[in-house]
Amino acid sequence: MIPLTTMSATRPGSPWLAAVLAAILSAILAFVASFFLQSDQLIPFVIALLLVGACPILGYAFASGRIGGSIGGMIGGIIGAIPVVSIILWPLLVGILTRSQSIGKLFLGNIIGIIVALALFFALASTIGQDPSWFNTAFILTATVWGGICGALMTTWAKY
Repeated sequence: MIPLTTMSATRPGSPWLAAVLAAILSAILAFVASFFLQSDQLIPFVIALLLVGACPILGYAFASGRIGGSIGGMIGGIIGAIPVVSIILWPLLVGILTRSQSIGKLFLGNIIGIIVALALFFALASTIGQDPSWFNTAFILTATVWGGICGALMTTWAKY
């Protein structure tokens, strides 16, 4: 007798693991972007800045074991990381191109990440603002916090 049922094993993923992976990837790419900004190379800086938008999706994919299934979301994260319109465009494109994410929850997670990251940015500006290199440090930590929060919330709120 042949069983006619199928089973799909999905791993829910750990929000902590997704946050750590997304934060590490965001920190590495933000460091690369700040390095290119210091050396006045604009095109590699923009490329590295756009790649920071894919880090939360990549952290979520690594934590949940869906690396191949979230390529569309990574493309949406890269396109949606355009600096001026990233608040609206990033969650919209990632939500459209990733089947397991809700656009409204991505908006909420993105806004939470931006608020916490900007609070850290201004806290660093007020404490080490006299140092000429404070902006690079603040940018790296801001991207790290934003990526970690978005990656953790994507894993927590994913629809399986």
